[in-house]
Amino acid sequence: MKLAKVTKLGGGEGYVARIPGFRGLLATGTTRKESLAELQSALLDWIELSLRRGTGLPAIKHSARTLTAA
Repeated sequence: MKLAKVTKLGGGEGYVARIPGFRGLLATGTTRKESLAELQSALLDWIELSLRRGTGLPAIKHSARTLTAA
């Protein structure tokens, strides 16, 4: 989950995790760890649905230092 960005929500609402470039993919949890676990599960479903719809997957740019979604 190197691409994941986790944001703490205000008011004790927990965390939201997303992967930039993966439109519509996000997950929430009461802890950072829980939001990342939910994101992992959601990512598998997101990939399956994208392939089924024929919309393809985002290109991932890889360098020795970072990974980013194109």
